Amino acid sequence: MPKRLGIIQTRGIGDIIMALPIADHYLEHGWEIFWPIDSDFVDMFSRAKPSINFIPVRRPKKPEHNYFLNEPVELLAEKQCDKTVVLYNYLGGLNIADPRLVRSLKFDEYKYAIAGVPFERKWHLDYVRNMEREEALFRSLNIPGEYVCIQDRSSEMDAPVEIAHELTRGLQIVRIEPHTDSIFDWRLTLERATKLIMVNSCFANLIEQLNLKNEKDLFLYSPVTFTPVFKNNWRFVFPKQVFYSPE
Repeated sequence: MPKRLGIIQTRGIGDIIMALPIADHYLEHGWEIFWPIDSDFVDMFSRAKPSINFIPVRRPKKPEHNYFLNEPVELLAEKQCDKTVVLYNYLGGLNIADPRLVRSLKFDEYKYAIAGVPFERKWHLDYVRNMEREEALFRSLNIPGEYVCIQDRSSEMDAPVEIAHELTRGLQIVRIEPHTDSIFDWRLTLERATKLIMVNSCFANLIEQLNLKNEKDLFLYSPVTFTPVFKNNWRFVFPKQVFYSPE
């Protein structure tokens, strides 16, 4: 019987994508993976990574410690995991992280360090593509020529960033909107774009971890604590709005 690994990272989509290669590392070493995640994400991730046992956690109106930690711990105890890795580097009021690593590493580096997986593995994202869904989404967007794919807001932002006209260079603008229930359905559209303009988000994480070669602009609006490592030749630009105030 293979050893069982439990992973605790209930959400968000970008954090889960960021950690998928951690699961692959253990799968390759013969482990079985159990991973409680937000119930709204289970179908999407189960289609993309059928090798991982995703367990639904219902999201309360106001997410709290039970949702982020206590319930996942209980669910993994039921699975009798041999090892459990908590990927959060911070969870308000709880002493769950290694303070030595937290002081020295960015939050994505922390996830890999605490899991004992080489950080370079982050850029080896592998999942099952659904080309039928990807093609269907691309056709529905009615893109006749060259285009720029834009995500101009994230869940942490009150308003979209203002994108200067010269950044789009007359290209057709294709905005990322909720046309589908899976971020992975956007991959073909992202790959075919002449240019990508993103805020720090789950889509930027996906693009980065897939090592896409497009021309890319990334709007920096969050402090270093909440900004993962981007190494794939992004041009960093800054919004006029201030979304985080320095403390």
